[in-house]
Formats: sequence, structure tokens, C-alpha cells
Amino acid sequence: MNITEGITDYIKTELAPATSSEIALDTSLIGEGLLDSTAMLQLVLWVEDTYGFPVEDIDMTPEVFGTIRNLSEYVKKNMNGQAGGE
Repeated sequence: MNITEGITDYIKTELAPATSSEIALDTSLIGEGLLDSTAMLQLVLWVEDTYGFPVEDIDMTPEVFGTIRNLSEYVKKNMNGQAGGE
């Protein structure tokens, strides 16, 4: 499973299980009501645990965590060549 699929799967199964339709890569996770502030914190912790790097406070923004595409790019950039990327 690649990074984008992993993030999408986690959001759909753990954070927004009531979502019946697909979540597009550029769907606003907060704007569309898919995630609230608590779910966003859970997502931050999951990213840290799953991909093995700390998410800096400065990176906890709607720009980084606002869409699956942005979050996937952020994870890829911060993994620094670790195994498990796409």
C-alpha cells in the first residue's frame, strides 16, 4: 500500500467511517466536514506513529493536513528516504 492509499484508508476507516463515497485527493477534509479538530489530532498522531517522524507544530496547518494530496506530499518529503514510501 502506498502513502496516499494508507492515508485515505485510515481516514475512511478510523476517522470518517460514515463517509460512503470516495474521498478525492483534493477534497477539503475540514471544509467538507469529514474531520473535526479531534480527528485532526488523531491524524497527526497516526502519521507520526505510522511514518516514523515527528510532526512539527508549525506543520499542523490546513495547508498540510487539509487534503489527502497535501498530506501525502508532506509525508513523502519528511520520510527522508526511509523504507515504506511509494
